[in-house]
Amino acid sequence: MIDAMTTATTLPISEILTRLLFKRRLRATELARQLNLPQPTISRILTGATANPHRSSLEPIADFFNISVQQLKGLEPIPWLEPNNPQATGWTEIPIYDWQEAASAEHPEEAEKKLFTDAAISEQGFALIMKDASMEPQFPKNTLLIVDPARTPKDRSFVVVKLENYPEVVFRQLILDGPDHYLKPTSPDFERFKMTLMGSKDKIIGVLVQTRKNYEE
Repeated sequence: MIDAMTTATTLPISEILTRLLFKRRLRATELARQLNLPQPTISRILTGATANPHRSSLEPIADFFNISVQQLKGLEPIPWLEPNNPQATGWTEIPIYDWQEAASAEHPEEAEKKLFTDAAISEQGFALIMKDASMEPQFPKNTLLIVDPARTPKDRSFVVVKLENYPEVVFRQLILDGPDHYLKPTSPDFERFKMTLMGSKDKIIGVLVQTRKNYEE
């Protein structure tokens, strides 16, 4: 499990701000209102859509939580920031699996890494980190994919699938055509693969419900 940040952390700003909101029992909309910042500014930081937020946006947030901008960026520790009882504010703590763990019928009892999400998600929810370019530009490498196995997939849902003869899960867009289920990558570089018909032993194990963007250094 991710530690309580008693030392400097490599967590992205999006995750640190998520934890800060949880700790103070605040929604993003309320933070934006109190700071008189545009709601989209807070949302872009929370989802990771802004790789390097302007200092003018970070300073009021840091001041509000009585921390430094360096702490907000994860470059210095925040000793008092630690997860507890996320259900109290509608936040849910979910495990981050690697792609082989997600494919296994036996998930680890205690995942090494976890994150908080405010998405409506079941107890079986989990996250993956996008590791290739197959779903670009919508889901670039290092995007956090938050997945719910309890959701019912629909036409054009984004899904995590366990293929019969592949050791890891794959992430694709689902295309329904009558009784047939097709899997489609969205990257133009994967155009030659087009769509793949799912076999009878291939299994959808979860539906995408939320994303956050992480960026390589």
